[in-house]
Amino acid sequence: MPGGREPVTVIATVRDEAGSIDRLLDSLLSGSRAPDDVVIADGGSTDGTLERLRARAGSEARVRVLVAPGNRSVGRNAAVRAARFGVIACTDAGVDVDREWLDRITRPFDDDPAVDVVAGFYRPQGETWFERAAGVVSAPRLEEVDLERFLPSTRSVAFRRAAFERIGGFDEALWHNEDTPFALALKEAGCLFAFAPDAVVRWRPRGNLRAFVHQHRRFGIGDGESRVQGWFYATIAAKYAMALLLFVAGFWVRAAWWALGLGVALFAATQGRRGAGRLSVTEALVGVPTLKMAYDLAYLSGYLKGRLGPPAAARAAPGRS
Repeated sequence: MPGGREPVTVIATVRDEAGSIDRLLDSLLSGSRAPDDVVIADGGSTDGTLERLRARAGSEARVRVLVAPGNRSVGRNAAVRAARFGVIACTDAGVDVDREWLDRITRPFDDDPAVDVVAGFYRPQGETWFERAAGVVSAPRLEEVDLERFLPSTRSVAFRRAAFERIGGFDEALWHNEDTPFALALKEAGCLFAFAPDAVVRWRPRGNLRAFVHQHRRFGIGDGESRVQGWFYATIAAKYAMALLLFVAGFWVRAAWWALGLGVALFAATQGRRGAGRLSVTEALVGVPTLKMAYDLAYLSGYLKGRLGPPAAARAAPGRS
């Protein structure tokens, strides 16, 4: 182990990422800390991604390619099991990885051998006002992070193989939002988490309302199927139920409409403040609150759909018996 550091395998799952996969590999291999091993699981690309990956693997010994048809959980589990080393760093195709990302997300393991999981951070980057507003809604600012509740995204996380094996890996029955139950299972298993806020990857939010709603509804479906984060959805439901109650009550008690108007104004101001410095005043005060409502309702409708179906644990993983 050069410099006393544990060797690390980087994993990612891809499907139809021919336009971005070389950028991801270039950023990983040229980082301030280069990975000792890279495993990319292809979930069934039809756009030439697999051919590009095989070409890179042929010229770079550290890069290996797996064909793992199915969802991201299937691909990640296959990649972890193929990893040569006991420290696994996970990211996704389509993100921009900071040059120091791998160095920073693995350093806590070297500083404290008891650490099982390191949560990195992620920042949205948008070119249009919609993408910037979607980023404000979809991701917390660093100062908004509550470490008691913050769950790492598979865009930017590292963990020991032993922790992965302790919980049985990712749930292969889940096609949506599988990283939330994975992180919750690690916490419930007593794994020691560290937070590396300077281990940053950047991602581009969905560029239109339809895609934005579709993405977050899928996340809600995943949470419903896995029966997690019930408190989060109860909070959303209570907020909109109260608004509806005040609206209806206003036909009899005008003060209810005043209370509703005050609540809407506070909601718009609070959400708009999150966009300060990244959006114009109009975009922050109108665009961000509007997208936040779409975000909430997409999550809630998805959760209800997933919750009304069978739990993930009762369903066989795709392609598995």
